Amino acid sequence: MYGSKVVELSDDEILSRITCIDIFAYYIGKDFKMGRAMCSPLRKDKSPSFTVFRHNSGKFFFKDFSTGDSGDCFTFLTKMYGLKRFDTYRLVDNDFQLGISTKSFTAPTKKHIGEHLKEYENVEPSSTTIQIKSRPWNNKEDKTFWSKYGICCNILNKFHVQPAEHVWVNSNLIVSSNSYNPIYAYSFGQGKMKIYQPYSKFKWLSNTSVSDLQGLSQLPKSGDTLVITKSLKDVMCLDIWGIPAIAPASESCVIPADIVKDLYDRFARIYILYDFDRTGVSFANRHRKLYGFIPLFFTNGKFNTFDYKSKDLSDFIANRSLKDAAELIEYVCQEEYLYQGTSHQARMVEDGRDDIL
Repeated sequence: MYGSKVVELSDDEILSRITCIDIFAYYIGKDFKMGRAMCSPLRKDKSPSFTVFRHNSGKFFFKDFSTGDSGDCFTFLTKMYGLKRFDTYRLVDNDFQLGISTKSFTAPTKKHIGEHLKEYENVEPSSTTIQIKSRPWNNKEDKTFWSKYGICCNILNKFHVQPAEHVWVNSNLIVSSNSYNPIYAYSFGQGKMKIYQPYSKFKWLSNTSVSDLQGLSQLPKSGDTLVITKSLKDVMCLDIWGIPAIAPASESCVIPADIVKDLYDRFARIYILYDFDRTGVSFANRHRKLYGFIPLFFTNGKFNTFDYKSKDLSDFIANRSLKDAAELIEYVCQEEYLYQGTSHQARMVEDGRDDIL
């Protein structure tokens, strides 16, 4: 039609309508758990070593630690169905009824998934075990990494962070530490653990659930303010100034209502400090609508916002200094700043503009 815009199937067009998480969750099914090891949907697998995680670029990828396969959600579909990449666009467009293409498309039979999946249908994510062999703290590599965020050994010990030499998932050795790839284990207790590889493309592996909140056991009994942030690293940074904070297992987790009720019984105000990107703004906005959390962001200059040149608090400390971070926190904590709504980023989320990034 004259004047109409031709819309073509592409990564960007599909991901402007749905997210990578939607795609992974839909095709993996009910066993999908963000950031947790699960049985691979691409092969017969009795020892979970497949995970979907968020890269530091903000994009989501899968990684099969047993085969070395990795990639984005569309690469995942090429392996699952044996399709060319463009045909995975057609598959997603068809299955999600996005209406981008007018051409009919018959979904193929899954190439690698067969009857063998039935034997894993009742496997609970909690059955994934992560074990580590710890190592001593290295004054050089470990101090170089953590000190740039102002995090000392006392804080690391307080939040049950320990250096690991080897990591096993369901008794399979997955990764080992070296001077170029230090590994840290965040212990939640009761066998729950999160593995952090700061210099690896595949940073995270965990067997936690949405109810496992990082920093929860370290919170005071009550207080005026609580900050919910996206990572234990930021929780530990806030602890430098005695600010109570927790972090969910991932930014895309919605905190359960019963936990939020308990938090509101203990704290007068709750803020949420997530990344200023599509995922961070979307889930901060979701928590604002559900629970009334007050969103705050380290903005990046988009949409006439101030450019902090940092995506989060730990990044800000590393790029600037503890002194600059202390001054910023003092400024943000002024009541007139928070309650008169002078925060552009908070107003943006209040307006429901979680679709602009």
